[in-house]
Amino acid sequence: MPPVKVNGQKIFYRESGSGPITLVCLHGISSNSRSWQRQLDLLAEQYRVIAWDTPGYGQSDDPPEALPMAFYAGQLAGFMDALDLPEAVIVGLSMGGVLAQEFYRQRPTRVQALVLADTNTGGGARPPAERKARLEGRLKALAELSLEDMARQRAPALLSPNPAPGLVAEVETMMREIHPVGYRYMAMALDGADTREILPEIKVPGLVLWGEHDRVTSREEAGVLRAAMPGAAFEVIAGAGHLSNLEQPAAFNRALTTFLAKALAAPTSR
Repeated sequence: MPPVKVNGQKIFYRESGSGPITLVCLHGISSNSRSWQRQLDLLAEQYRVIAWDTPGYGQSDDPPEALPMAFYAGQLAGFMDALDLPEAVIVGLSMGGVLAQEFYRQRPTRVQALVLADTNTGGGARPPAERKARLEGRLKALAELSLEDMARQRAPALLSPNPAPGLVAEVETMMREIHPVGYRYMAMALDGADTREILPEIKVPGLVLWGEHDRVTSREEAGVLRAAMPGAAFEVIAGAGHLSNLEQPAAFNRALTTFLAKALAAPTSR
């Protein structure tokens, strides 16, 4: 698909399928829209599926400076405007899940349902020492390692202990495509994000997914989301690490479609 311009910035995206329900898929901090290819391929018969490159990632332009998560949510709203998309099911994984929550805070009427996979409430919700260590660790790795070395060290931790052949190499390839500036800005935005206060106010159907071997986001963090979101459904993706949509796409897609078939069967008050 050709990129769109939002507030003077180029945003690239991938799209497949058609239908009355659109999924807008938001990737994690170490990847890009290609991480959703299995959803683009396998869900196209049921939904219109859109996966964007977050500003600072993939083929999208870098943000002009370090900006809070609210900026990215605003760009997402502009992106949907450019596609003439008034509302969608927002599907966010890891960093994309934090962005999805922030988007709901800003534009609740544009969210039909919220799917949060292997994510949390942002760095601002962590204890100060843990928050500081996490951000410094990310920035230190970015400053001291080549993207190749960073990908080689980090990719295995994003998957289960026994990933399918070729999967580690696929994740490494995506990580080598990181924009250093975009990654640094997003690490800072993620560190400053705190979505705890919005969770009890969510009035659309919610689904929390968690890979059973996720070594980045704990089950406890997933449980916080589930407990705070009124009526949220919860499912563990067996055999998956942090990138549950990529590692176990059949189970991930089945959980998503089953949830949406129930959640969107009747009108929802917002």
